[in-house]
Amino acid sequence: MLLMYVLLFVASMIPMIGNIIAPILAPFLAGGVFVILRRVREIEQRSRIEPLASEQPISFDLLFSVFKDPAPRKALLWLGFVSIAFSLALLLVVATFVTVKLSGVDHSMLTDPSANDEQRIRFLIPYLMDPDAWALWIGILIASVAYSMATFFAVPLIVLRGETLRSAFSQSFSAVGRNWSAFLVYALVLFVLFLTVPITLMLSLILLLPLMVTSVFVAFEDIWNDSPVGGDASMCVFAQTTLSGTNP
Repeated sequence: MLLMYVLLFVASMIPMIGNIIAPILAPFLAGGVFVILRRVREIEQRSRIEPLASEQPISFDLLFSVFKDPAPRKALLWLGFVSIAFSLALLLVVATFVTVKLSGVDHSMLTDPSANDEQRIRFLIPYLMDPDAWALWIGILIASVAYSMATFFAVPLIVLRGETLRSAFSQSFSAVGRNWSAFLVYALVLFVLFLTVPITLMLSLILLLPLMVTSVFVAFEDIWNDSPVGGDASMCVFAQTTLSGTNP
């Protein structure tokens, strides 16, 4: 699981295109992690009947298994594009708001090479905290929450149940909405835990990031009862054969 984050970090550091590659690559690697977690769960369940099943190796290739099938590949690729489009849309809204607010105002400080980031932030804060800005931030918060609800289970739904991207968004949004109180507590706990990241010089991410992915998988199993029913049939075959290592 740590390898996934290392690969994403390296991809994000590529000049010019890193910020595009990382969001596209992330759903694929996350999908591979979910396949591995499903494989671990399968071995655990089989070992209760067959003790020797616990000795079965977990192939390193599973992390990249979703790259091999066109059904999840297409949906995950579009998920990456949607992620990029959503981020750009938020940036465009904020940039437009700031541009309108600064029209007719001397904002040479923002382009002054001698000014530092702290000075630029102090200059922008009054404009970003006025009543109009609060309406903007509330709108962005609502949009971000809705987007997070739609994408929370999107990857496991696509990879493990063979859902289309639209169906994955719909089911994920509905599942989070039905269990909103539990996910609210979950979000608050994660928020508190992530406050430790600066204190530990980011070392706590080594524990928090795998915890996040694993918790999503456990919640996915609980809500969907770990049963690949529905969705695209070819993708279900892919998930089952990948996890079992047998031919369909």
